Amino acid sequence: MFVCAGKMESFSFAKSIGVGLVQSALELSRLCLLEKPASLIFIGSAGTYDFDLPLLSLYKSAHAFQIEESFVTQHSYTPIENALEIQTNDFEALDLPPIKVNSSNYIHTNAEFARHMCHFGIALENMEFFSVLSVARAFNLPSFGIFCTTNRADQNAHAQFLENHAKACAKLQAWVAQGNLCYT
Repeated sequence: MFVCAGKMESFSFAKSIGVGLVQSALELSRLCLLEKPASLIFIGSAGTYDFDLPLLSLYKSAHAFQIEESFVTQHSYTPIENALEIQTNDFEALDLPPIKVNSSNYIHTNAEFARHMCHFGIALENMEFFSVLSVARAFNLPSFGIFCTTNRADQNAHAQFLENHAKACAKLQAWVAQGNLCYT
């Protein structure tokens, strides 16, 4: 089953699960209980911590984190798991670069934080992906995400996102329409 955040990021072929970590976890859990999908494929936009990555580029991921800036600057800690990975054969077969994705209910705008995340090997930011993989793991479902970069995680993040969002959604829509993935 294809899933997406919804609201301003909806696709005709995907079920909307809500924006952010909480809404997406709740709605996706409800969908899994009602529709019993065989797999979950998240489609969405992403900001980039790696400023060398070109905007409006496509990536695949099966590795998600939930790390906040305060954790990186050692101003907080967490007793919960903040990294997970789900591998599937379908994921490996996709002809897209693999990448690690961080999720937060906040869009990061600090270039120094972005550099720290790159140092840890985490290159993208998407609000929902950690929830998607968490739910997939809870329901023992293969899962991965396909992302299109819209902005850099710096002080211009919001303006870049608004400028590129429609183009990124069109690029994701076209990629799926080309038959790169055949799930329902």
